[in-house]
Amino acid sequence: MKLNWKAVLSALTLTLSGAAVAETSNADDPQWNVMLVGSELRICSSMNSDYCSETSWINANEMRTTRLFQLTDVRRRAALRSSLWPRERESVREEVDEMLREMVDYFARGVVPEHRLVDRLRSRAYLDLLSRLSEAEYNRILDNLEMPRLEGLDEVVNLGMNRDYSADFVTQFVALAESLHGISGDRSPRILVVTAGERDTFRSVDAHVQAFEQAGASAHWLPLDVAVTQAQEANRCQDIDRLRRTLSGSYDRERVDPVRHAEQLAYCRVEDGWKTLLNDADAVFFTGGSADRLRSALVPNNRPSALLTEMRARFNAGTLAIGGAGEGAMALVNANMITHGHSREAIREGAIARRPPPLDCDLDDTCPRGMNAQSFTYEPLGGLGFLGFGILDTDVAHQGRQGRMLRLAATTGTPFSMGIDRDTAVLMNARTGAFEITGREGVFMIEGAQGTDTMLAGSFHYLRTGTLGQIGGGRLMDAVLAPQSFVRPDSPTTRFLGDSGLYDNLDLVCRNEQQLRLLQDTFVLMMQVNDESELELSRGRCQIINGVMGIAAQ
Repeated sequence: MKLNWKAVLSALTLTLSGAAVAETSNADDPQWNVMLVGSELRICSSMNSDYCSETSWINANEMRTTRLFQLTDVRRRAALRSSLWPRERESVREEVDEMLREMVDYFARGVVPEHRLVDRLRSRAYLDLLSRLSEAEYNRILDNLEMPRLEGLDEVVNLGMNRDYSADFVTQFVALAESLHGISGDRSPRILVVTAGERDTFRSVDAHVQAFEQAGASAHWLPLDVAVTQAQEANRCQDIDRLRRTLSGSYDRERVDPVRHAEQLAYCRVEDGWKTLLNDADAVFFTGGSADRLRSALVPNNRPSALLTEMRARFNAGTLAIGGAGEGAMALVNANMITHGHSREAIREGAIARRPPPLDCDLDDTCPRGMNAQSFTYEPLGGLGFLGFGILDTDVAHQGRQGRMLRLAATTGTPFSMGIDRDTAVLMNARTGAFEITGREGVFMIEGAQGTDTMLAGSFHYLRTGTLGQIGGGRLMDAVLAPQSFVRPDSPTTRFLGDSGLYDNLDLVCRNEQQLRLLQDTFVLMMQVNDESELELSRGRCQIINGVMGIAAQ
């Protein structure tokens, strides 16, 4: 198919460009009440030393530093019991059994730290088998081999040693809650942490609660997940651990972390157990994981729970701040919530209004009919219903997600989409639409997306950290571009599907060519600026208002 790019881009230039200037209300005091973080928080702790700039403070004798695993007969039988493995995966189960028996000899039946076990799993001897395991199967094995948490050894957070901007985002969210409520030195802001989007809802509780407390807040965990929600509705609180297996793919959490399990059990048995926790909260922060899983916990059977209804009421009344990271941020939208998928599949096969397929479903034959492991899915009824400006995506630059943003906007007729980069956050006033970008990278915005089965196009804006602006009426109304320092891409690429090629080549659009053309496999990307565009010419990754882009499958 030969594409008439000149005609497409010229038409878009005439119909989509030209952001009207509007005054940002209350510019001196914007009253942020939302924080959207473009990736999950990577909090430096004794359990997550890779996120730390320096690790000499970690003491393995006094702190919890890793998950521990056992290869005893009991634990291996638990991981390999036939009730957990479909009949058609019996040959794989037998190979895993043989692998674990060999590991018994290798580790001499001792207690194995997570890094040693994972390194062995990824060794040449087992790499082929590992490549044939789905993520669900891999997690099932580790969950059942995991030892209970040791009493007296707790995870310790050190926010001051964070390598990236996650510590800044934690501190900014605490300040946001303080400012919204006018809190001074008489008390600390109270933050409720929600981990319901995560597969293992216990795993990151300590890190997030401690991080917010180190930043000056009083933080508490909301012991809710999709298993608790379903258990409450069916009056089956005693079955929470069993429900976790089928609903979130986590196993044996009652045995591994009996303290957190007891908290969930107590919460489940009190019908309105959330009221005290929410009434005391100044802000709620949703961690990452799965937007679909988080939605299922708070919108069971497509009906907002009493808890979510009260959260929305307080948010709309201006008495509750909301934050989210990664897919926890994606879940905050009113409509058309992205739940899964790759730009490649979005462009070629379109957007599917269905529940997302299981991860790696092509490996264990669990893909629903008409879908594959990378199918692009969305929830047309939206997520948690806090934000009404349009579509929201995260980790955009590193994952090349502009294609799936374009596809969903064109399919649903959504006038405005926002994609936030990794290690980047957006502070917002949800009422006025005022925003500020903070962190390391930037935000990609799409307006007026149009498309056919094989071609997508729209106008775009790319704004970087420090930029202030306002969105409203389905468009960027105003933006003040902040000056930027030179950015040298870590590993420049021209690949724009699932990679950072689009961003790595923005400088060509702004400076020399004024038009960019990239090819990847059978896909082509075109971008250009024109007389209506506004540019901030920092080298490496310039900023653009009113550019035009198109992506097509040839």
